[in-house]
Amino acid sequence: MGITRFSLLGLLMFFTSAGAFAAEGGACAWTRGTSQAPSKSFPPSENWYGTEKLAVILPKDGTWLGLGPTHNFRDKLFLWSKGFEAGSEKNLKIAGVRLDATSPPAVISKPTNAYAESLGGWTMLVLVEFPSAGCWQITSEYMGEKLTFVVQAHARAT
Repeated sequence: MGITRFSLLGLLMFFTSAGAFAAEGGACAWTRGTSQAPSKSFPPSENWYGTEKLAVILPKDGTWLGLGPTHNFRDKLFLWSKGFEAGSEKNLKIAGVRLDATSPPAVISKPTNAYAESLGGWTMLVLVEFPSAGCWQITSEYMGEKLTFVVQAHARAT
């Protein structure tokens, strides 16, 4: 039993350090979502991340593609909170920092809101623009709830 425990511990340490090495070697450890919506009032998706207090739909493969050739690293970010009412988006704070290189922070628009049945009703909306491609961490805070996730920004293929 002592040998088994030692071997399992050794394997765990190996895989943990191998994962850290891969992340430092250029791979972006982007956040993965789930198909289970945090609230029944949220729209269906395969990539939910968060809780009913603050949630986001993540890019399917962790890639932030942006809005096109002139805005490669700019895109809309919708956030949900159960019971959200239009006007309270003023309490939303978002920041984006690059993890794999030195870079200016992401530029985040003033929060606004959007309404559509396909969105499950009211939602919060911001425009996020990364100044460069790379591995980016986005941290949002709303009404005391904090949500942090990682995406990989890439230029769109032309």
